[in-house]
Amino acid sequence: MRLVLILLLNTFLLACEPYQPPSPNGPGGSWWTGGLDGGVYVFIEDDGNTTDNIYKGVIYYEHDKSVWYKGRFKYNKNMALDYTNKKLYDGWDGERLFFMDGSYLKATGNY
Repeated sequence: MRLVLILLLNTFLLACEPYQPPSPNGPGGSWWTGGLDGGVYVFIEDDGNTTDNIYKGVIYYEHDKSVWYKGRFKYNKNMALDYTNKKLYDGWDGERLFFMDGSYLKATGNY
């Protein structure tokens, strides 16, 4: 019985791969954002009108780097957003791209 437990434990340990975070750089100049449970690659830029709170960008799937969303985003605050600061990004829920302070960019449609 002891031998069986040792073999099972050994098999389990060999089958488990250590967590390897995704590459920080993704397609089209994007960067990875997320946590241990997953994330996405994000590329955000200004829409060309610096007086509004509208941005444009692309969200890519983590695993195959295909496009999940490409279009406009509206910032939920009426203030400037440092969209180039990668450390501010927190995660994507499929509709909103969250920042560490709780603010977000909401997907609003195609370019």
